[in-house]
Amino acid sequence: MNKKRLITWTAAAVTSLIIAIALPLLTLMPGVAQTAPPTPQYTTTVTSGSATANLKVYAAVSLLEVLTDLEKAYNNNGSTTPKINFTNSLDSSGILLQNINYAPNETAGIPDVFISAATSQMTSLQTAGKLATGWPQNVAKNRLVLIKPNTPTSPAPTPSNAISAFNTLLNGSGRSGIRGIAIGDPSIVPAGAYAQQVLTSTGTGCGGGTYTTLLNNSAPNKLFFATNVRNVLSAVETKTLSSNVIDAGIVYSTDKQVSTLTTLVATSPSSCLTTPIVYPEAVLTRSTSSTAANSFANFIRTNSTAQSALTNRGFLLP
Repeated sequence: MNKKRLITWTAAAVTSLIIAIALPLLTLMPGVAQTAPPTPQYTTTVTSGSATANLKVYAAVSLLEVLTDLEKAYNNNGSTTPKINFTNSLDSSGILLQNINYAPNETAGIPDVFISAATSQMTSLQTAGKLATGWPQNVAKNRLVLIKPNTPTSPAPTPSNAISAFNTLLNGSGRSGIRGIAIGDPSIVPAGAYAQQVLTSTGTGCGGGTYTTLLNNSAPNKLFFATNVRNVLSAVETKTLSSNVIDAGIVYSTDKQVSTLTTLVATSPSSCLTTPIVYPEAVLTRSTSSTAANSFANFIRTNSTAQSALTNRGFLLP
């Protein structure tokens, strides 16, 4: 009986050991199911009656309007070939990166072109060997701004100019009644990571080192995270985020430019940032339309009409 028990115990132990070794390896094997990432929030299309190619473009949501401008300019340019039907997915650069790394998208060749709002996502893809030769290249820059609703939720913070700079978001020092401050989630939203840098900095025109306090404060005077920068803009416009009253938010200057419901409070000096706000673009190795992808990506980078489209929307050239 003891011998049988020993054999049974040994078999069970060996089986457990095999499982313990095999499971981590299985998660690294091709074909093992991944958790599907969030679907990008925005989808847009630009078509051409002369199109002979189709491209799928992933772009940071702050490019929502200008991406359409760029694609129309490309198709309307007499020198560009081939003409292209574009399908665009836009969200935070972090969510787009999750979608790029999702195995079914890689198998399907999605996307052909990626334009992010920070270098970290591109560096990740470049390190993994997923970018075509010659990429990434920076195509634009931006600025970070503090905005507030044109009319605050009653009762308004006091005094009326309580929120007047990046370092005036905390109650105290004569300010009271300030409630939520909206920023992008720094873990997935470049604008949120830049906002964290500005609020952490104690330099002139910066946030006075208030990030940690605002993050850990009890409601209502604290930071509330949104999943992309346009959701931050929406939170300030509607004065609410996740049922919390919002009195201010940090977005790009180009986001403020498309909003009539918000007031510009301050623009962050570049010295408040530890990393510059740049937009790198790249063609991915998975693209099955690499000729069209490179043609369009190079058009954005070098064509004067494309550069005018960017500056007309408030972007800076690299």
